[in-house]
Amino acid sequence: MARVALALGSNLVLSVARLFESEPQYVTDQPRFLNSAALVRTAQTPLQLLDSLKAIEGRLGRDFRGLRNGPRPIDLDIVFYEDAVLSSERLTLPHPRWRERAFVKAPLADLAPRCPPDAETHATSAGLPASLAEVAAAWRRAGGERQLGGAAAGLAPWIPLPRPGQDPGPRGLAWGGELPPRVMGILNVTPDSFSDGGRSFGDVARALRNARAMVQDGADLLDVGGQSTRPGADPVSEEEEEARVIPVIRALRECEDLREIPLSIDTFYSGVAERAVLAGADIVNDVSGGRHDPAMFAAVAELGVPYILMHSYGTAQTMVAEAARLDGVVDVCAQVAAELAEAGARAIAAGIEPWRLILDPGLGFGKRAQHSSQILGGLRRLQGHLPPPLASLPLLIGASRKRFLCGPEAGSVGAQTAASRRDHASAAAAALAAAQGAAILRVHNVAATRDAVGVAHRAFFGAGNPHLSS
Repeated sequence: MARVALALGSNLVLSVARLFESEPQYVTDQPRFLNSAALVRTAQTPLQLLDSLKAIEGRLGRDFRGLRNGPRPIDLDIVFYEDAVLSSERLTLPHPRWRERAFVKAPLADLAPRCPPDAETHATSAGLPASLAEVAAAWRRAGGERQLGGAAAGLAPWIPLPRPGQDPGPRGLAWGGELPPRVMGILNVTPDSFSDGGRSFGDVARALRNARAMVQDGADLLDVGGQSTRPGADPVSEEEEEARVIPVIRALRECEDLREIPLSIDTFYSGVAERAVLAGADIVNDVSGGRHDPAMFAAVAELGVPYILMHSYGTAQTMVAEAARLDGVVDVCAQVAAELAEAGARAIAAGIEPWRLILDPGLGFGKRAQHSSQILGGLRRLQGHLPPPLASLPLLIGASRKRFLCGPEAGSVGAQTAASRRDHASAAAAALAAAQGAAILRVHNVAATRDAVGVAHRAFFGAGNPHLSS
């Protein structure tokens, strides 16, 4: 088969689910499938829409004469059409087999309206919302997110990791369900890092040694950053940041034992993001959530790589003062969720598909210690306040060595002013995030995090435990 690049666009798509990788069904001797679902508007009747979908399948190369459940470039099915009930030789509505297919229920459940935590629910919905709510309920009864990630389940949310200019292949990160959180090792190439004092700055060979050590300790991916975003740090120009990070990324890609480790570029400059991805980075990690550089969302949409969208207030120079914005807020998790939802909607409108988004509530970024602590302890609550499909997206938590854990601001008896002495508290925070279903943990001490997270994940998500429900 020939490889083909396609550009797709629409202004009639209302919501899109996560991307799920699944084992093939019925005919098992074929590659794994990628699945999703979309809520769209149409003026066509059900049969007109069916004709349109079949025409699209044909134009994209589907051979209808081949094996019905065999390999195919695309398969488009109408599952629900408002509250229509139809039975004919060509089309049955609702789709007669949606209940038996986890790879259908999982993405459809992402599209179901969600009620905020503790809110009263009433069975007043009708039509398509009622059908989606039925799917979500059936998904929960079958085990919900617990069905994802396990070796036997054959179904997992999937973050694709394409590399521009290279064979896209099946590269990606599975996450969620019974899978433990992915551990992201922090590789700072700055002279003024708050946590390691510039351990890898100005020396590519040293940066490679530090990267290799983290991978050997169990890091699943690495985050390369070229400027400090600690409170009060001086800004670094786009040109200087690029000069720091690009040689390291290129060197990592040239090392036989490190070239396949997924890399993220920690930057709020769209230009640095573009050049870092071309040098070999797989993910863009933007602490400003698109606020600093208005061109960032469009650049990431064009690059086609995953995007870590972080919630933050202000800049490194202003974030301490900006923390006052959350003073007096009754529900910090709800407030941060609302602002993440607004930024996420803008990212999706710019062309970043939901399955490429990773959300970060931004612990410590423009938040007082009590605000960050409320968020860390309320990740499930925060997700519950997000609208679909954002509510189902992976969360990245970056609590490692931050002052709110046990620095003077936290008011703890054993306050540690040196960031390097906060690893015990960081491991505890990682375990707490893992227990609430965090997908990625951004950390300095990979080995300690692996140990702590392993305990938490087995305790909360091991066989027979009821904590993971939906």
